[in-house]
Amino acid sequence: MLYAGLRTISRNFTTKKKSAKMVVRHHVEGYENFLKFVEAFPKDNIVHVLYSGSKLPNGTSWCPDCVEAEPFIQKGLEAAPENSHFIYVEVGDRPFWKDLKCPFRTDSRTKLQLLPTLARWGTQKRLEGDQCLDVELVEMLVTDDDE
Repeated sequence: MLYAGLRTISRNFTTKKKSAKMVVRHHVEGYENFLKFVEAFPKDNIVHVLYSGSKLPNGTSWCPDCVEAEPFIQKGLEAAPENSHFIYVEVGDRPFWKDLKCPFRTDSRTKLQLLPTLARWGTQKRLEGDQCLDVELVEMLVTDDDE
């Protein structure tokens, strides 16, 4: 694999946690793991994906904008419909992300330009960068049932 040498892609773990509103949470590291995960995911589920810089040993992302946006996104997710899914995706370390050939940037399904990006999977609906700092925008994205 072209990116197999990266630690964030070689680790494969997924966790599920449920919040009080029954949003099912998933955590995926790396591009290839993300693709495998979403390809196996049932197509009729509501899925929101947060793309963020990978976590440092201290547990926070290397991306300061992602760290700043996380509490706003978490608050906005409280409005998500029951049994919807939230996938937290670590895109890789800073050099991997900054590479213009990063697959998260070039893949037509993700088309990432900024971190953080919160998107409704399978649609063009997304919030990028500073938009993720607005709880009301996050709530609008996760409650919008207009496909």
